[in-house]
Amino acid sequence: MELEVYRRYSQMARGLEKAELVFKNGRVFSSGTGEFIEGDVAVADGIVIGVGTYEGETEIDLDGKVICPGFIDSHLHLESTLVTPGELVRQAAQCGTTTFIVDPHESANVSGTDGIDYILDQTEDAPANVYVMMPSCVPATHVDDNGCLLTAGRMKAYLDHPRILGLGEVMDAPSVINGSIAMHEKLHLFQDRVKDGHAPFLSPGDLAAYVLGGIDTDHECVDYEYAMSEARNGMYVLIREGSAARNLEAIVKGIVEHHTDTSSFCFCTDDKHIEEIRKEGHINYNVKRAVQLGLPVEKALQMATIQPARCYGLYQLGMIAPGRQADFVILDNVTDLNVTDVYHCGKKIIKDEKVEVKPCPPHLK
Repeated sequence: MELEVYRRYSQMARGLEKAELVFKNGRVFSSGTGEFIEGDVAVADGIVIGVGTYEGETEIDLDGKVICPGFIDSHLHLESTLVTPGELVRQAAQCGTTTFIVDPHESANVSGTDGIDYILDQTEDAPANVYVMMPSCVPATHVDDNGCLLTAGRMKAYLDHPRILGLGEVMDAPSVINGSIAMHEKLHLFQDRVKDGHAPFLSPGDLAAYVLGGIDTDHECVDYEYAMSEARNGMYVLIREGSAARNLEAIVKGIVEHHTDTSSFCFCTDDKHIEEIRKEGHINYNVKRAVQLGLPVEKALQMATIQPARCYGLYQLGMIAPGRQADFVILDNVTDLNVTDVYHCGKKIIKDEKVEVKPCPPHLK
């Protein structure tokens, strides 16, 4: 941050100057401490200036509502939603999801790096944060046939892209465990970044070897016992509730029954069709359902905000605190958890506002 900019923000943070925008009379969810606090939230240039007592050039009266960090979907495939990437982001953002961590392996399986470029291009100007994990298994295994062979060499060109976070779900677990040269070249390429897993039903020894290979997360847990085996091995468990698979109830019931620490758990949708998003919601549905099953609301909100932000190194997100991005979900209360408004970089997302659909490149039609 440039010094002159900091000095201006510092004046606002100390209450010596009015902030550009202040949310007043709300209950602020402090995701870092898991508590609700009374206070105003001051914003300037799309970032949080402070939480406390503030005056603003523009003020929004929350009238007792809850202001929470924007929700994060820690793993999804845009292709599975059956609409264009921009339309999915638009719909899900209205449900409070302001950050999407996307794995475009389905596009890459069909069109190779052109498919990855398409996802990146289509989400460049989306009213949300859209990050992409580099597909790791294209094709999924050595016996599959598809439109591309995505090697570590072809991935190198994407390492410096600002929205490429890490390596997408490693479906070919045997190649990791058995030391495949091609697979470990990919793991080494992303050695300092997050590497997503895809590891259902591995034996204890195989799971240990899989994690030794550098895998950090998994969204394939279908029950509490297996989720705990992964958490004990140091993995983040991305609890999946989508259209193709619904694992939230089984895992959350176990968490509640055993009073399990939830710091290794996040939420994701993986594959959720647009009609179900319109009917149920997106990550907000995961939060609501977890609370209905007995999970404390503070824990559920942390699993939708700060925990995925920490998992993926997105330290500017997931928390309402000075210097963080001003992505907010406004909830009616802590019981019903209905989303009333959503803000991205301090700007309100207009409900049902149409987005421009970029033309598909001719070679991808």
